[in-house]
Amino acid sequence: MPDRSNLPKVLFLNLTAFSQMGGLEKFNRCFLKALNQIEAEGNLISEASSLYDTTTDERYYPRSKYKGFGKSRTKFVLSGILQGMKQDVIVLGHINLAIVGVVAKTLWPRKKLVLITHGIEIWGAASSIQKILLAKADKIFAVSEYTRRKLIEIHGVDERKTALFHNTIDPYFPLPNTFGKSGELMRRYGLKESDKVLFTLCRLSSNEQYKGYDNVIKALKMLIAKYPDLRYVIAGKYDAIEKERIDLLLKEYGLTDKVILTGFVADDEIVSHYQLADVYIMPSKGEGFGIVFIEAMACGRRVIAGNKDGSVDALKNGELGKLADPENVEDIATSIDTYLSAEPWSSLNARQMQNDIMASFGFDVYKQRLRTLLTTVINN
Repeated sequence: MPDRSNLPKVLFLNLTAFSQMGGLEKFNRCFLKALNQIEAEGNLISEASSLYDTTTDERYYPRSKYKGFGKSRTKFVLSGILQGMKQDVIVLGHINLAIVGVVAKTLWPRKKLVLITHGIEIWGAASSIQKILLAKADKIFAVSEYTRRKLIEIHGVDERKTALFHNTIDPYFPLPNTFGKSGELMRRYGLKESDKVLFTLCRLSSNEQYKGYDNVIKALKMLIAKYPDLRYVIAGKYDAIEKERIDLLLKEYGLTDKVILTGFVADDEIVSHYQLADVYIMPSKGEGFGIVFIEAMACGRRVIAGNKDGSVDALKNGELGKLADPENVEDIATSIDTYLSAEPWSSLNARQMQNDIMASFGFDVYKQRLRTLLTTVINN
């Protein structure tokens, strides 16, 4: 057995990777998978702990090396500090774990401290402990250039301490080999072959009204005369307050029969829902990156995103899709019209889109980037 005693030891602390299903959790699962594979290649030794999880999915990370504290914050913090004593690198998956990083770095200044930043959690003012963390961290990974700039502009972080570390397509995401629409879903939602479908997948929350589906609805009103068969499918869980608000908006614009709210979509139907779309659209103002965009494009679909947040990175500054002003309904409508009036989107187009996404955001690219960044941190 090869000697592993001299390998660098890396600890990854996260809020949650397996007990919830949002974009942060997707990122953390992929991070754990990449970390475990880098370890299997003989480059490091790793451990991980989660504040909210109780267990792990062993496809991503071994249960024997993953501690879940099921919301027990005190135990998580104490364990994280004690674990950190034995590590060379401590990676914090969220700024809300600042206390662990600050204490560990204070006790053991020679240990390397890395913070991963995603989006809105660092786009505004920081608490006192978070400010200390930003100052003490040896490296800060940002999932988008937008978030990286916010670190520098709002928090005064030295640009040299920051590094871009984009999200990825989950290695278990079921990449489709064909690109047609599901007949079963078409029937379920009452869609016709002649319909042009706009599609959004997101949580509809009365507390998070930044996804942009309101303005897509308003743009739909502007386009319906030119495209009478245009339909808008919004998929994802919604709360009662937001559902009522959207229903009133649809009634006001006379679009009740043109917009479909599907509610929750099971994991095994995500790909077929993406493929209902002629255009995936989510002109958001609050995405740290927007994993849904790269998933939609991995399913061969054209995408429209907002131009004022991390979505710009997911679309590679407009190279992979259209960027619209999320606050300008006419701009959103023009972007939709440009796609709908273009030459028909073929299977060859869809396949090329999928290939482009995997070349930029595939899991192997992500893993190589993480290996390089961790090596830099360890060696500096």
